[in-house]
Amino acid sequence: MKRSRIVLLSILGVIVVAVVVGVLVLDSVLTSKAHEEADKLSQQLGRKVEIGSVATKIVTGLGVRVSDVSVGPGPGEDLPLVQVPRIEVKAALVQALRTRGKEVTIRSAEIEGLKLNVIRFKDGTTNLERLQKAMAEKEPKKPEEPKDEKPSDLSWLRVDHAALKDARIALVDKTGAAARELAIQNLDVIVNDLRAGKALDVFVSAAVLADKRNFEVRLHAPPLPPTLMPTPDKLTLKIEPIDLTPLGPFVPKDIGLQSGKLDANFEMALGSVVTGGTGPTRIAGTLHGTGLKFAGAEGGRALDVSLDADVKGDSSKGDVQIDKLKLDLGPAGITGQGKATGLASNSPRIEGLEIRSHDLDPEKLAAYYPPLRKSLKGQISGPIGLLVHASGTQASAALELSVDLTPVKLAVPDTLSKAAGAPMMLLAHARGAGGGKLAFDTKLDLAGVDLRPGESLNKAPGQRLELTVQGTRSVSGSSDNPDQRIDLASLVVRVLGDELSAKGFLETKGAGAKKATNFDLTAQSAHLDLDQLLYPNPSKKEKPPPDPKTFAGINGHAKVNIESVRVKKQDLSKIVADVEMHDDQVVVKTAQVGAFAGQIDASGTSLRLAHPKEPWHVVTKARGIDLAQASLLGTPKKVLAGKFNGDIKLDGSSQDLSELTKNLTGLLEGHLEDGQFLGKDIIASVTGPLMHALPSALQGKVTKGGVTDLGKDTPFGITIQNGLARLKQPITVTKPEAQMTFSGGIHLDGTLDLPGTVALAPETIATLTGGKVRPSTSIPVGIKLTGPVWNPQVADLDLKGAVAAILKSAGTSVLGGVLGNKLGVQGSPEQIAQAKQSELQQKAQAEQAKAEQRAKDEADAQRKKVQEDAQKKLKGLFGR
Repeated sequence: MKRSRIVLLSILGVIVVAVVVGVLVLDSVLTSKAHEEADKLSQQLGRKVEIGSVATKIVTGLGVRVSDVSVGPGPGEDLPLVQVPRIEVKAALVQALRTRGKEVTIRSAEIEGLKLNVIRFKDGTTNLERLQKAMAEKEPKKPEEPKDEKPSDLSWLRVDHAALKDARIALVDKTGAAARELAIQNLDVIVNDLRAGKALDVFVSAAVLADKRNFEVRLHAPPLPPTLMPTPDKLTLKIEPIDLTPLGPFVPKDIGLQSGKLDANFEMALGSVVTGGTGPTRIAGTLHGTGLKFAGAEGGRALDVSLDADVKGDSSKGDVQIDKLKLDLGPAGITGQGKATGLASNSPRIEGLEIRSHDLDPEKLAAYYPPLRKSLKGQISGPIGLLVHASGTQASAALELSVDLTPVKLAVPDTLSKAAGAPMMLLAHARGAGGGKLAFDTKLDLAGVDLRPGESLNKAPGQRLELTVQGTRSVSGSSDNPDQRIDLASLVVRVLGDELSAKGFLETKGAGAKKATNFDLTAQSAHLDLDQLLYPNPSKKEKPPPDPKTFAGINGHAKVNIESVRVKKQDLSKIVADVEMHDDQVVVKTAQVGAFAGQIDASGTSLRLAHPKEPWHVVTKARGIDLAQASLLGTPKKVLAGKFNGDIKLDGSSQDLSELTKNLTGLLEGHLEDGQFLGKDIIASVTGPLMHALPSALQGKVTKGGVTDLGKDTPFGITIQNGLARLKQPITVTKPEAQMTFSGGIHLDGTLDLPGTVALAPETIATLTGGKVRPSTSIPVGIKLTGPVWNPQVADLDLKGAVAAILKSAGTSVLGGVLGNKLGVQGSPEQIAQAKQSELQQKAQAEQAKAEQRAKDEADAQRKKVQEDAQKKLKGLFGR
């Protein structure tokens, strides 16, 4: 037994020695690695970075202590930037190994004795600004496309304790003859129990320009979401009077603080007003900023800011009590007093409640605080009127909110403008509706606003635009999974001479990454005149697609029913749509419209609003469509006439015309009844040049109708590939004058690419030659239609073969007699025919070249306009 104990102790001794040796080796390796990383960081910062040592502990849990960390002075500096005697982190190693990293607990993370030297040099710059500038110059500038990233889930991490202890920030001013040093010292920042699902408390204290602590902040947030991003609901701020003048030189130049004093004894508890918060709301205490002077203030004016408040409220009960509310911002201010209880009940009570603003003019405030003017960018000036007070009777009391922007001048680039004095008001009421619900009604009057700068609505100042809403709001759920529902009994938009009404609900559930928004809306209108409502000629500015995060968690359903719509001088009727939305994915379950004397059905269409390069799908069924009317939507004049019945399916992965030419695919199949091509008389386009290519003695007449009949029933199919709508099989149209056959297709910019043949009938040739030639069979002429579909041009007109065929059909005796008598050529008919054959071929070739050149010139002149119009229409299709 004794011997076995000796053996066991020996083994344990060996293990202990091995662990000690291992730790010593590990410390040596980690320290060496830390020195290597410090050298790399020194190169990046342009400052010497040093790390004294790295020590580890394993027996009581994984621990790492880093000692004597420093970032040295930069060129021309004599003080180090940062010095940290100790950084120590302790983690639960066994737990991390047991859960394979799915649960990581940091027992403690502390930074002790940090010293930061902020130096202001004679040129007004600081060492921090110099470091930031140097780092910015070294960073490669690579434009990156915005990524659709979901918030990080950090629920696996828990930090029991984190602290910055006894830190000191030295403010060294070297602008004078002798350096002057100030300090923010005894700085502590403490955070305990940081983890998802747990409330967060942060405590900050410091001695600001003093020997003892005179600054304290306590911050509380309700239980954290998995992202660990807090939404603070409580703040306590205690500041003993601090003279800010010495801090002025170290404040960023864009703020320009020169002098002033600050003190506060202030507490704010927002409670259930914020997402995840619980309990009542309270704002109490004082905050004073006196004699605040900023660089560039008009006349060296000093700004006094003061808040003295004692406000309590409970949103779940609809209670608010204002014992004191006085906010002064220089010449502007907001005051409040009174009490309201039971706003969410059937018997609310209001006792003299009133909140009122005066002289709240951002432009006047900018005279005291110039950086505000830079932020405003001249977009708003003039006093904003704010008034909250009781309205109604004691039996039916309500809170009334009035925001009057009529005196305000607005100029928001690419959005809207409004002259001072033009009407713009918001009036809202809130009252109890029982069952924990709050009833509300709102009216927004935008009559004085000019929306034309936004290039969406063609609404000028003085024209009607108002929004009225009536409904109820209810709130429920736990603090970390709150629910809110808004039931819209009525939503009415009146714009110009039209009106659109809707009803439904909107509800939100959860918070943070788990937040979901659901809606269900039904809208209807008797008439909408889009020709009046929409801006007529929007510019070609490229607008970035909306942020995908805007649509995250949105799910909903909407129905639309509109009796009639006026668009592009066309009248549409019985518009019915049923649409579902999941994030930014829009799926059209039902979409029907009576248009162009027929019916269009786009059910089954889908696209993504925030992903312009993601696949989309369009399905359209058309029945009995009058093409003469329909063609006016996309072309400046009528192109086709007749009735169209067919189905269209399109798939793409872009909303840009240049990209669509590479990836658009689809199929169009249907029938054209009693069709006419209104763009050109194709037969006359062939017979005219052909007649001029013949000798004058054989020239008869050409009948021009201006249109081309396409037959009683013309079936056709079109496949779309690589931006070209190509005929599945050639189209053949047989007329008494000729038989026409075309293949090819149409480009997405509206230009034609239709090679074909026009076989002229013997009777047509007889008319063309004044009865002198009547061939036994039809004579084919090669042709190609190009240019815009509404103004097609003839290209590749092959007249030589037709001229030769006509001359051959004329016979040598007739040809020789005609040419000899008319042109004075002597000899037999055979000799005359041979003598003139070459000359006629050259004439035919010249006529052909003239026709082709005319087509090319006209096509080139319009191509640019066609492409611009096509791009504009495509953007309109996708709502941008």
